[in-house]
Amino acid sequence: MLTLLIGIIVLVGAGYLGFVFYQRRTIKMATDVYENKRDLNKIPLDDEFALAKKMNLTGESHKKYDQLYNKYQHYKNQMLPDIDEGIAAVKEDGKGINFLKTKSDWQSANQAIADADATLKEIQAGLAQLYDLNKQHKLALEELEKKYKRLREDILNKNQSFGPSIDSLEKMLSDIEGTFDEFTQLTKSGDPNSAEAVLSDLNHSTDKLESYMGRIPKLYQLLSNEFVEQVNEITSGYKELKGKQYNFPNDHFDDALKGISDQIKVNMNKLKTLEIDSVEKATQDIADRIDKLYDAIDKEFQARPNVEKNTTIIGQYIEHVRKQNSDLQLRLETLDKSYVLNHQEIENNHQFDQQISTIEKKYQDEINAMKNGEAVYSTIDADQMHMMKELGQIESEQKDLFSSTVQLPQQEQTARDALAKFDLAMRNTKRRIDNHNLPGLSNDYQDAFAAVIREINHLEDAMNQPQIDIDDISKQLTIIQSDMDTLEEKTNQLIDDATLAEQTIQYANRFIGSNSEIAAASKTAQMYFDQKYDYEQSLNIISKALEKQSSGMFTKIKDDYFNAKKHLKTEKSNEDAG
Repeated sequence: MLTLLIGIIVLVGAGYLGFVFYQRRTIKMATDVYENKRDLNKIPLDDEFALAKKMNLTGESHKKYDQLYNKYQHYKNQMLPDIDEGIAAVKEDGKGINFLKTKSDWQSANQAIADADATLKEIQAGLAQLYDLNKQHKLALEELEKKYKRLREDILNKNQSFGPSIDSLEKMLSDIEGTFDEFTQLTKSGDPNSAEAVLSDLNHSTDKLESYMGRIPKLYQLLSNEFVEQVNEITSGYKELKGKQYNFPNDHFDDALKGISDQIKVNMNKLKTLEIDSVEKATQDIADRIDKLYDAIDKEFQARPNVEKNTTIIGQYIEHVRKQNSDLQLRLETLDKSYVLNHQEIENNHQFDQQISTIEKKYQDEINAMKNGEAVYSTIDADQMHMMKELGQIESEQKDLFSSTVQLPQQEQTARDALAKFDLAMRNTKRRIDNHNLPGLSNDYQDAFAAVIREINHLEDAMNQPQIDIDDISKQLTIIQSDMDTLEEKTNQLIDDATLAEQTIQYANRFIGSNSEIAAASKTAQMYFDQKYDYEQSLNIISKALEKQSSGMFTKIKDDYFNAKKHLKTEKSNEDAG
């Protein structure tokens, strides 16, 4: 029983403590809400509305002011009392034990404070916008007033520089002045919102006027002075050059000058109506057309001294090339009697003559044009540059043709020397063979020897013709030299084979009585030597048999032979050198 009593006492005590804790927490929640509400009162909107009212707002600005003021009254008359009721509800709920309702009231009170805070900030931002817009318009009014006064002074003081545009500029200035007055009135009457729309138009119009006033003087100066002076200068210069017998290709100077003058007049009228963009584009076109006329005059003026200087030079050049071609013709006619000219030398010479005649005719036509006052010097200058190039090409080809023909007599003499050399070489070859007293020569060798003799005889016949074909003779020389080199190799081989075969057979005869195989080989080799004149086969048969009998013996015979031959050749070379 005592235990139960103690338990009840403990539960009652715990409940009491919990209730006390809950009341303290509720009091703190109510205090926090109250403190949050006090922060709302720190924004002095009453003072700001009082300042805004002194701005004497009207129109759209006044409507916006009224909207902000009504919203502020709603804040004071509705939102603040609702917040006070919420705080009271939190405090009242704290006396009981309905925890859920207390928390709900506390959340509602805080949300009401947050909504009120957002409303205050929105009102404050709206008032600030009215202040800023009003301030901006005052500053814009001051700047526009300065710019307007400056533009008006410039129009008054520099009206001569605007030419026909002055009336339209003054009309623009007058329109701007009316808009400016409207903007000033709206700003001073306290309607910055309405003034904002007018300000945009006013800025655009003022900037446009300022742009025109900056661009027109230069355009007017070009059209009224610079272009006119340039047209007059070109007209004067053109007439002066024509008087000095200058001419121009496709001469349309009069039409071009009239077209430029008309274009100047058209654009002066466009200045009057302020078609500035179109005038700027047109002035560039006029400047380009004038530059082309200046260039045309300068081109003719610069070309004449070149033509006058080069006319004498080209005349001398033509004479030089023609004389050189005549000399070349005489030389070709002489050479044609003794040589066959295979490379169109005479035809090329005639072609040079035709080219020179064509150049000379054009040259003479241009001289006549200069004498008759009909010359277009820039065209003649270009023609003369081309003539110089053509004459240089002809002269170069003449030199090449001369170089190719001047060598013909020397080539003939070289061929005759080669013919004599070939004849002597063949005699020496025959003598070498005769000196070895060979029993005979193979048909192949005799055919090769006879073929070279025929080639030499054919060359000699070609050399004795009334007209020598150097190209054909050169080909024959190449063929003969090649065939003689081949014959020289065959001759050396024939003599070496014959000599070695004879020496080897003589050495092998020592073994005839004791070696029947060598005896048979020797007999066969001697038959090839004496009857068939196949010295290579004779040597092959006896050398193999001897090597079989005595290894290395033929190699020694061969080495001794070639060493002796080499020694003899060296001695002969020394004798010839001495």
